[in-house]
Amino acid sequence: MLVVCGLFSICLTFLLRQQVYRINLHDDFPTGQIEISYPTGEEFSSIEVETQWLRAQRDEDYVHQALQLEEPVEIKYILADEIEQETAFPNKIPDTSLMQSLPQAKQMEAEEDYSRYEEELPHNIIEEVRHPKVSKIEIKVFSKPPYFGPEPVIAIVIDDMGDNYKRTKDITSLQAPLTASFLTYPARLEQQIAASLKSGHEIMLHVPMQPKSNINLSKDILTVEMSPAEVRTNFEKMLNRFSQVKGINNHMGSRLTEDEKRMAEIMKVLKAKGLFFLDSKTTPHSVGDKVARKYDVAYASRNVFLDNKNDVSYILKQLAHTENIARKNGYAVAIGHPKSQTYEALKRWLPTLEGKHLKLVHLSHIVSALNSPAN
Repeated sequence: MLVVCGLFSICLTFLLRQQVYRINLHDDFPTGQIEISYPTGEEFSSIEVETQWLRAQRDEDYVHQALQLEEPVEIKYILADEIEQETAFPNKIPDTSLMQSLPQAKQMEAEEDYSRYEEELPHNIIEEVRHPKVSKIEIKVFSKPPYFGPEPVIAIVIDDMGDNYKRTKDITSLQAPLTASFLTYPARLEQQIAASLKSGHEIMLHVPMQPKSNINLSKDILTVEMSPAEVRTNFEKMLNRFSQVKGINNHMGSRLTEDEKRMAEIMKVLKAKGLFFLDSKTTPHSVGDKVARKYDVAYASRNVFLDNKNDVSYILKQLAHTENIARKNGYAVAIGHPKSQTYEALKRWLPTLEGKHLKLVHLSHIVSALNSPAN
């Protein structure tokens, strides 16, 4: 009723200004919408205003429909989880039988195929555990070694955050200085990012960029078919949707990160906003570091991919490989994903760092040292 009264007050105000407005109540009012017609020259244009009652009713029905009908398991999990934690308050609590279907939804999510998120990378890009000696690892030589602290430091970046609510929540439960790189397009990102920050994570944006094989492309992606100006505009739109982001890295991107003109537009925006760039190195021919230097953008490059195989033993070996790089170079940057076995491996690995005299840090800590004027 308050909404209706408010609308009539608005109309009365317009009438006093000697304007002519027409209000049509749909047949199903108040369950439907209010149509307001207003003069535009010699004709009338119309807009439809959704009533508060309709919004509440639609949301209430959506909870039941999502749990009962054909919504993806992901949506079912989110809604049921929020109801259990009393962060969602539908007028009609879903039936007990619907809530009991949640364990089945969890199991389906645990078996999700993560290959749909990533482009297939050649073996020379993936850091396999085949280094007989750490001395064979290519290490950057500095004019003056950057100071990371009294102990070697490691940054663990978790890509693809936000798209799988359950797996993102698992990573978020790890209260450690991880660096969480969120995709630009999933739903409920604000809520998920807030939880990640609360766990002490640093936030990055995982920006979708065109791979060489046009598979698994999101609607929110930067491509070489765009002009450099379009790349810049679309990239700025992505960034403007988020706050508390410290930097970005490329999601896929083996094609776009080889394109100097378009990467230049990305770097110009990063420089203006004071954000850093992490090159995920999905191609050996990436120009990311070259263009970052040209536009004076702080940057770093990935050293290790942790979870090309979703296997705890494999991931723990990759983490050990990351440790060796850090001991030799003072730092290491590893990229993983919110996979079930990555979560299990990190749970085991994180408590061991203190005894190994290694320190986990946010990526910005490493980026800052690497890009200090002395280097």
